[in-house]
Amino acid sequence: MLLFFPKKYKFETSLSPKKVMRKLEGDLIEYRPSMNVLSTSKLIKKYWTDSIYYGRHSSDRFEVYYHRPKRRDGGGTGFYGRVEKTENGSMIKGVFRKPIYAYIFWGLWTLVMLACALGTYAAGEKTGALIILGIAAAGSLIVFWDSSLAMICSYLDGFPEAAQTINGDDKNEKA
Repeated sequence: MLLFFPKKYKFETSLSPKKVMRKLEGDLIEYRPSMNVLSTSKLIKKYWTDSIYYGRHSSDRFEVYYHRPKRRDGGGTGFYGRVEKTENGSMIKGVFRKPIYAYIFWGLWTLVMLACALGTYAAGEKTGALIILGIAAAGSLIVFWDSSLAMICSYLDGFPEAAQTINGDDKNEKA
């Protein structure tokens, strides 16, 4: 799935905010992402053959990432969310997006490729400029293509749904 822009996601769970954070603490491998790509590769090397959810959490905010076995997926999509208390438990709101350094890399990639294409076009090579623009588009697709979104969604869907009372009946609904 292509993920150029952040995708909003929210749902209600019957767990209290404190229990949501405890569940995250028990399920996630603690990791604080940074701009240093090597720190991510150390984590991936450590869990190279394992399928893991990793991330971090604070009092009401959390981040969740997914690592597939035998993949170098340090720049993958993550869920950046927060927990709010509701009358039936808690509401989890957030966005799926790439890490900031992926957007920075993409921006630099695009600028360099556009400069190369303009230089090639100015030199009279229209075909060469089109080829460079094609390479730039392919690079953009590679940066923003990600299949971990579905895995993170399935993890978040594993939280128990909040029971809502509608006309005196208890119904479970996904927000």
